[in-house]
Amino acid sequence: MVGVRRQRKPQPFTVRYVPVAADGSLDQTLSITNNTDVSVQPTLRFTPRSMYGMELPHVTTVTVNGSHLGRAVLPANGTLTEVLRFDGQGSRQVRGVDIELVSAEEIDHPALENPTRTVMIDLEQKATDEPADFWGIGMVNPNPFGVTMRVSLLQLEPRDRDNPRQVVDVVTLQEDVDMASQSNHVIWLPEDVRGQFHDVVHCLVPPTFV
Repeated sequence: MVGVRRQRKPQPFTVRYVPVAADGSLDQTLSITNNTDVSVQPTLRFTPRSMYGMELPHVTTVTVNGSHLGRAVLPANGTLTEVLRFDGQGSRQVRGVDIELVSAEEIDHPALENPTRTVMIDLEQKATDEPADFWGIGMVNPNPFGVTMRVSLLQLEPRDRDNPRQVVDVVTLQEDVDMASQSNHVIWLPEDVRGQFHDVVHCLVPPTFV
């Protein structure tokens, strides 16, 4: 008798949490990948855990891009990257997190051919990772269709040895940005906020672009 190995059906969504980034980028990030041909707006729920796997019941978890409230779009066959914020007693002890997909509302949004991007730029419109040189936001949509992007500025606490670096303040632009197909855009920061933020992130939201 010949044994037959059945291929395991791929999960519709896969998640990956990184408490401390090895490359110096943002800590406490979550990537959720959509392995289906349908775009969705996921609503996520989190259970933070210590390095020993113990649940931290007094810690609250929110996301920068709003996926804990079902606000961000996860494109078909695409990836949504979130930054998690922990607060409450024990928030400094978080090293892992359980993720529950509460719901995934289907949405009419095309699959991305290439990722959209936001970067910090200096006065010469060159990418920078120095807060003192962070004068503007460079935005790129390389896709052959328009998208709507929600952009947030992040202020981080000082680095404390090898501990995760927490987000201490988030400023989300008051208006979402409609990006035409295969387009670039620059948003200059007001003088009173220059030098205060350490990074910029974005997510896709339901399109208002026509």
